[in-house]
Amino acid sequence: MFTKIIVPIDLEDCERIDDVLRVTAQIAEANNAEVHLLSIIDAAPAVVAQQLPQGYERMAAKTVEQDLANLIDRMDVTAGRVTTAIRFGGVYQEILAHAKKTGADLIVIGSHKPNVADYLLGSNASRVVRHAECSVFVVR
Repeated sequence: MFTKIIVPIDLEDCERIDDVLRVTAQIAEANNAEVHLLSIIDAAPAVVAQQLPQGYERMAAKTVEQDLANLIDRMDVTAGRVTTAIRFGGVYQEILAHAKKTGADLIVIGSHKPNVADYLLGSNASRVVRHAECSVFVVR
């Protein structure tokens, strides 16, 4: 049923990562699907970006790449079926763009329980659910 699964990973939300990886592994193994772990490095506001050292994006990407590689080792998925990607920009926009670019038919995303700010602004997970062109599985 599913052949390509995008898994946006928030490396700062450690409590949900294991659940997201477990659910993804179950779906991937049941469907013999490819898994694409995706991390988004949020675009810094212009005022902040001016203060960042030259080559910041490259350094940040290298660190994130290593963190994603460590996550692959924790997944119970057949070897060679998990890849990683790093994108820069707005979180939900980059998730949707990557899903479209890769032809994903499922996005597995973690979400926290909504709080007051989410009711006013919305969470990235809710935006992905509303705007994705493929199925979305939300892990809480």
